[in-house]
Amino acid sequence: MVTLASLCRRIGGAQSAERAAKNARSAQALLAVFFAGGFMALSVEITRYGMTPVEMPSLSSQSAPVALAKSRPDIVDRNGRLLATDIRVYWLVANPSQILNPDEAAEKIVALFPDLDQGSLARKFRDKDSRFEYVKRGLTPKQAEAAHALGIPALSLMPTVQRVYPAGNVAAHILGITNVDNEGRSGVEWYIDQKLSAQLTPASLAERPIVKISLDLGVQHALTDELSKAMERYTAQAAMGIVLDVKSGEVVASASLPDFDPNRREQAAGQNRQNRVVTDVYELGSVFKSLTIAMALDQGIATRYEMFDATPFKLGRFTMRDPHASRRMYSVEDIFIHSSNTGSARIALAAGGEKQQAFLRSLGLFEKLETEAGSSPTPVFPKTWRPVNVATVAYGHGIAVPPLLFASAMASLVNGGERLKPTFLIAEKSANDEPQRVISPETSATMRDLMRAVVERGTGRKAAVQGLGVGGKTGTALKVKEGRYSSDVINSFVAAVPIDAPRYLVMVTIDEPHAEAGTKSNEASQNAAPTAGAIIKRIAPMLDILPTPRFDEAAATSYEQPAPYDARRAPYRNNRYETGGSDQGYSAYSQPRQPPAYGYRDDRGGSRSGGGYQYSGDPRDFWSYRR
Repeated sequence: MVTLASLCRRIGGAQSAERAAKNARSAQALLAVFFAGGFMALSVEITRYGMTPVEMPSLSSQSAPVALAKSRPDIVDRNGRLLATDIRVYWLVANPSQILNPDEAAEKIVALFPDLDQGSLARKFRDKDSRFEYVKRGLTPKQAEAAHALGIPALSLMPTVQRVYPAGNVAAHILGITNVDNEGRSGVEWYIDQKLSAQLTPASLAERPIVKISLDLGVQHALTDELSKAMERYTAQAAMGIVLDVKSGEVVASASLPDFDPNRREQAAGQNRQNRVVTDVYELGSVFKSLTIAMALDQGIATRYEMFDATPFKLGRFTMRDPHASRRMYSVEDIFIHSSNTGSARIALAAGGEKQQAFLRSLGLFEKLETEAGSSPTPVFPKTWRPVNVATVAYGHGIAVPPLLFASAMASLVNGGERLKPTFLIAEKSANDEPQRVISPETSATMRDLMRAVVERGTGRKAAVQGLGVGGKTGTALKVKEGRYSSDVINSFVAAVPIDAPRYLVMVTIDEPHAEAGTKSNEASQNAAPTAGAIIKRIAPMLDILPTPRFDEAAATSYEQPAPYDARRAPYRNNRYETGGSDQGYSAYSQPRQPPAYGYRDDRGGSRSGGGYQYSGDPRDFWSYRR
């Protein structure tokens, strides 16, 4: 038997027994030190490992590809409310070559995850040439623990990240979606990868930058909710809505229905994924008359009270007519208020095709729209601008544009005349930025007056909101199907609020609405206009738009009193009684022929309900009142 002492004797040569014993004790002490040091090092490492947070222990030591998807910046709304973020999840993977009983393993896994197909899983596990197969992605920590407890050695858990959207369907089309590798595939998610990835690459899951977009989550929810109600109420195919800041171009809300939940990628298929506000083009109908009238007023082609023939007429082989033919003369104001196709066509023909094209081009309506939420196709417009095209484009047929592009053009008409570029990010304007003027401030003010008149006494009455100054324009357009106009319609209403000094533009478009039960009309005045009114009523408090107090003429200062009679307007009247009331620009054709129901008495002192109102015979005042 070889002892430590005999080993030391062999190494050190012939020595005395005492020296051999001393060497043996030294060797034992040295080995003890080595063992103690190793044990202490191992204890320190085990302690450090135990104190370090780990994602999840692997169930096998097999080698597998890296599964960690890249982390992305958080997306928040303009008030900092979370719209998109990353969370930690796990991918369950398997090495089929190490699975001894494929059928049993598949049965255990399917019992834990019933959404998996047992037969397909068993076939994967039987392939002994395979070293790596995905079993299930997106496991929560609780699910990962349950998979760990199955005790199948060939399984592994890989930590990774997954994109989640706390608001669900709200703003889904704007935010877009990511794939399983957490790469942006549409919307703002795609824009982040393509344009902002260099400066926004997260250092870790815990240290992610933030992308703030222009949406207001509260306004977005109200817009989506009202559009959803309108779709159900009018049994429509689709609905779209926009709330746009007319000064900065920031999109405060944008919705396209039907929508989808970006947390469920299977819903983001087909038309549900379609962002109709940005990526589709439509013939929008009579809302285009706003552009026709603004062009005519700004370029001196017509004045507000100039008369145009609004009767049907033939242009080549086509007959231009109004759905509700008036067969008489209309002022430019009344053409707009009553939405006359023939009147608008004659105004555009008076301007000519070159001026019409130049004006539409100045508003960007011939250009492709690029936004952070996606790109639009190029608008569709006539290749050859013949007189019939001039006439039809005047009332929104024969030209198709994305709703967001048209909304930005309308914002330019009410914001003082400056061209606007819509954005889904918080706009940053430089002091050196020179705005591009498309119409004069005076023309913009006139357009606001006309839009107010549409809501007060024209086709947009149902968009009125008590206490708020709302102006707007209706539009009903026939839809093109298989190259021909069909009987189906697409209806729009564009509103500015508050109309005295607009801050926001609201646009509602309803695709193929039907007449509400008990009514016969499916025109924009019956569906798009009331929907816009309901939206404005809900979002006004969120946007700090306060109700206007009722005008009290008795308390009004001198500059708030009705404007004096202007004789220059007389030549544009159809007869001497056409205009009257407190605003001499209002047309008596659309003015109610009864006195207002507040605070007036007749010359005999009777109450307003007792009659006695007398016409003075003065063309400056259709009704004569006395307090």
